[in-house]
Amino acid sequence: MSDDEAPPVKTRKVNEKQMAGLRKGMEALKAKREALAKEREVHEEKKAKGEIPADAPKPKLVPNPKPPKVVKVSAPQPEPQVIQVERKKRVDKAKIAVDDVKGELASLRAELSALKKPAEIKEVVKEVEKIVDRPVVTTKMLSGSDLLNQIFFSK
Repeated sequence: MSDDEAPPVKTRKVNEKQMAGLRKGMEALKAKREALAKEREVHEEKKAKGEIPADAPKPKLVPNPKPPKVVKVSAPQPEPQVIQVERKKRVDKAKIAVDDVKGELASLRAELSALKKPAEIKEVVKEVEKIVDRPVVTTKMLSGSDLLNQIFFSK
């Protein structure tokens, strides 16, 4: 099968019951259309006679209203019980004594310093080798004609 060919259409066999339902629906649709056409003709005649204003809209097809949905109502449920819990009262933070906090911090500092070991001092002796004075030879990077002059014309 190439891309231009359509895939084969699968058809279903329709039984008599389905055809009867389809015919019944089509007849109802045809009746609605005829009724709407009749209403429009009557509307045009009344407009020509002057019974209806000239700018009145034409009648439109109004679909049958759907029946309202019926909702099952179960037995009334009891009201939920409300449980009230007593809350803790707020403590005013300004009432906390600042001196108590300062005293606690000082005692904590003292405890921590007691736990801390004194630092051990170790002597580390490093021997420094004597520096020898040598001339440092640096070569400048050369390029182009300077490089050629150094290669061919240096002694």
